Amino acid sequence: MIAPSVARTARAPRRARLAAVAATSLLLAACALPINRQPPQQTYRLTAARIDSAPLPRPVVLQLLPVRAAAGFQSPAMMYSRSADTLDPYRDSRWLAPPAQLIGDAIAHTLSRQPWVSAVQQQGALASAPWALHCTLDRLEHDVRGTQGSAHLDLTCELADPRTRRISAHWHFDGSQSLAVNDAGHFARGAQTLLDQALADVVQRTRAVVAADQEAKPTAP
Repeated sequence: MIAPSVARTARAPRRARLAAVAATSLLLAACALPINRQPPQQTYRLTAARIDSAPLPRPVVLQLLPVRAAAGFQSPAMMYSRSADTLDPYRDSRWLAPPAQLIGDAIAHTLSRQPWVSAVQQQGALASAPWALHCTLDRLEHDVRGTQGSAHLDLTCELADPRTRRISAHWHFDGSQSLAVNDAGHFARGAQTLLDQALADVVQRTRAVVAADQEAKPTAP
């Protein structure tokens, strides 16, 4: 017969081995579990376009009112749609700022580079501005139809004469750009391509109105 103290001594190494095996099994099981890591947030922006236009006899000051945004486009969310009646935000991608703000800054910077523009007012009135430009972002989204996708930009603008409070020009840019891949990066590049086209439209139409006004009101000798 084995004494109780001897039996306990014999069972101690066995318990230690069982505990080590159990700990190893738990560690291996933990390594096998899926880890739900939050993907990094991707941020995209829209920038001004380098557009060249001819000078005019008298450079003008333009007042740019804040770009308004239609419902659904008032936050930095990047929006996509899978049908005509749906609109959803990307989970892990967003604009650097609300797209209306980015577009407004792009319009201001693009116009300020033109030789016929002496200044673009965005905040307080620093001087008397003979022209006021106001745009509304109606749509900037990634249209997904099966495997085919496209970026869509819908922008409405009007140019007013504050002296007479009359609308001198009103136009609507509605463009789409096919995407090779349906992801946020390709959508952002497609949106920039469309914005470049819309900015060229803004420059051309605004300059045409200013040029016609200067031809109708030549400088006195």
